[in-house]
Amino acid sequence: MSFDLYFYKQKGSQQTEAELAAYLTKNLPHNISDHPRQWHYENPATGVYFLIDWNKPENDPEQIEIFENFRDFKYLNFNFSINFFRPRFFGFEIFPVIEKFITDLDLYVLNPQDENDPDSPGKFPKGYLEEQWIRQNDSVTVERFRELDFQYLSPDKSNYLWGYQTHRETLQENLTEEDIFVPGYFVVRNKEDGALYTACVWPMHIPVILPPVDYLIIQKEYERLSETVKESGLVSYDTIIKEFGDRFEPFEYEVPNLKVIRQANADSIEKQFNALKLGKTIKEFGNGIAFDGFVNVQP
Repeated sequence: MSFDLYFYKQKGSQQTEAELAAYLTKNLPHNISDHPRQWHYENPATGVYFLIDWNKPENDPEQIEIFENFRDFKYLNFNFSINFFRPRFFGFEIFPVIEKFITDLDLYVLNPQDENDPDSPGKFPKGYLEEQWIRQNDSVTVERFRELDFQYLSPDKSNYLWGYQTHRETLQENLTEEDIFVPGYFVVRNKEDGALYTACVWPMHIPVILPPVDYLIIQKEYERLSETVKESGLVSYDTIIKEFGDRFEPFEYEVPNLKVIRQANADSIEKQFNALKLGKTIKEFGNGIAFDGFVNVQP
C-alpha cells in the first residue's frame, strides 16, 4: 500500500523528460540505483527510502485517459512512491527532498490521495504533502495494526532516533580530534514483553556521546589472572547516569539531551565500569528491529 505522486509540466513548456532524469542523477542524495530509469533513495543512517521511476509512455487507453487527459498539463512519465505503514520520520525526511525537486523544476503534481482534488495536477503549499502522508499513514496503520501485527515505538522516541541518526555522522567527524565515540542507535524487541526498546553501545569505558536510550550495551575488556576477559550485557540508561552522572557533562548540539564523557573522566572510571553488573546480552534480551519495522500509532 503506497502513496504515489505523478509529475507534470505545463503544455508549451520546453522541459524534457531527459532533463528531469539528469537533475535526479546529479542532485538526489543517497541514490543506490544504477538503473537509468529509476532513482532509489536509501539513507543508511536513518533507514528512510523511496523510489522515483521514469516510466515508458502508456499504450493502454484507460491509462492514457487517467494520466494524459488534461488540457493544460503534459505528463512527464515520472512518478514517486513511498509505502505506508512506516514511522512518521519517513515523511520528515522524504518530502523536503520531493518538494525541492518539484520547486527546482517547476513541476505540477497529480496526487490521487488528495482529499480536495485527486484528479488534476496542481501545486501544493510547503509541508502539505508531508502532513498529508503522515496523517494518512497514521490512519491506515491504526486500521490494520492488529491484522498486520505492527510493532509500536512512541513518536517521541522515534523522532529523536531519527534526529540523532541524521546528525550522527557529522557529529562524529566534528569529534574526531577529541577521539570521542558517537554510537549508533539500535531498536530491539524484548522477548519477554514484546515491547520495543532503544539501545546503543558503550565499549570499554571510552569517551562517548550518550543519547537518552533505554539501555546501553556495555562491552568490557580487562585482564584477570593473566587472561583477557571480554563481557557484554545490557545496563539501563538510568543506572549509567546514577553510577557515572557526575563524570558526564551536558553536550550542547542541534540534537538535544546529549551527554558526553571526555578522556580524563573516562580514564578515571575504569574500575567502576568493569565492576558494573551486566544484564542479559543483546541476543538474550531480544531481536533487532529495522528502522522501517515499527510504527508510531496504535489503536
